Amino acid sequence: MNSLYRDELLKLGLLLSLGYLIGSQWDYAWAGLAIALCFYILMMLRYYRHFNDWLDNRGLSKKPLVNTFWSTIIDQIQRLLNELRNEQQLLREDVEYFKESFQALDNGVVVIDHAGKIDWCNKSTLDLLGIQLERDKGELLVNLIRAPEFNRYLEQQQFDQPLILVSPRSPQLHLEIQATIFRHNHTLVFARDISDVYILEKMRRDFVANVSHELRTPLTVITGYLETLKDNIEGLPDIWPRAIEQMLVQSHRMDTMVEDLIALSRLESVPKSQSHTDRVTIEGLLTGLVSDAKLPFPKKSISLDIATDTFQHQTPPLKWPLQMIGNYDELHSALSNLIQNAIKYTSDSGKIQISCKCVRNNMLIEVQDDGEGIDAIHIPRLTERFYRVDSSRTSSTGGTGLGLAIVKHVLARHNAELTIHSVVGKGSRFICTFPLEVLESEQPTDN
Repeated sequence: MNSLYRDELLKLGLLLSLGYLIGSQWDYAWAGLAIALCFYILMMLRYYRHFNDWLDNRGLSKKPLVNTFWSTIIDQIQRLLNELRNEQQLLREDVEYFKESFQALDNGVVVIDHAGKIDWCNKSTLDLLGIQLERDKGELLVNLIRAPEFNRYLEQQQFDQPLILVSPRSPQLHLEIQATIFRHNHTLVFARDISDVYILEKMRRDFVANVSHELRTPLTVITGYLETLKDNIEGLPDIWPRAIEQMLVQSHRMDTMVEDLIALSRLESVPKSQSHTDRVTIEGLLTGLVSDAKLPFPKKSISLDIATDTFQHQTPPLKWPLQMIGNYDELHSALSNLIQNAIKYTSDSGKIQISCKCVRNNMLIEVQDDGEGIDAIHIPRLTERFYRVDSSRTSSTGGTGLGLAIVKHVLARHNAELTIHSVVGKGSRFICTFPLEVLESEQPTDN
């Protein structure tokens, strides 16, 4: 390219020299120089016009008749255009390949642009969401799927967890919606039919609930007769008192397990909107739980610390005493489970500390003990139903393996999370993290 510029400058220099020499013959050297320069500029403008016409035609017309300088530039641009066309063709083929791949899926796939309008969708979307590309392209997706939770899902763009949605095509069709953002704020939405999984899960919940309710009556009868026998053991062989006592312990344990299963079924089946109607005072709830826990265990040290100073200077200001709209029975059950667990696995000389404080726009309710502790390998599975760290220890303390599962469900229904820290031989910390948004705040008044 440098040689091309040098050649063109040489041509310009020769042209100007020729004009200067010719003009000198008539004593108009500068006029000859100016005429030569104007001639060069006019030729360059003529070549540029041909070049511009060729560009306007996107380089698809015949190469124009120009000098070597412009011809070389056109050749280079032509080469770049050919490369871009080849890349564009490859991209087009890749897009078509992915479209064909998406068309073969049973899952629905929708591509929406930055404005939320449908750009493309596959055929399965018609059966799952009632959307057809030829008819609905360019329409707002939220206008076709009129579900408030779906609208919030797209607006908030928190796509870490999928959304479970009833299909607008049929109330019997349940979908799992998963979205992701790509290329210039476009959104790719996947819809998967989980109706079979939903039905199986519902059958499981119904089965557990029905079996739990059916077990209550025979257990009540068995426990009643065992207590009657316990009160009338005179004249029976020596082996019977111990046998009756063991049967009563196991009967009470089964009754507790049934109650926990019923509680879990209720948590899974009752919508949050129908049960979260209580105004729960946090300080009163914790104080009552601590008082109840101390009555049967007077020797154990159980303390409560509410760090009121950590809740000050919040925006908007928080009402005091702290209150939240939720379900009192559910919160009482969850926190009571944590406190009872701490009591079970802490010696009489041990300490149990219950605290409530504000940390980074969250309210933390923490139950800490210096008891046996739990090996880190078990912590990820502690909230699973019936999971036991040590079955023999759990049996001796009367646990059902359902307490922490109930805690997890209750906290999830109150937009909270459970975090567990434990070291074997040093104790455990169970932290319930509530966002401050769940607490009632004072609304500023206009003066």
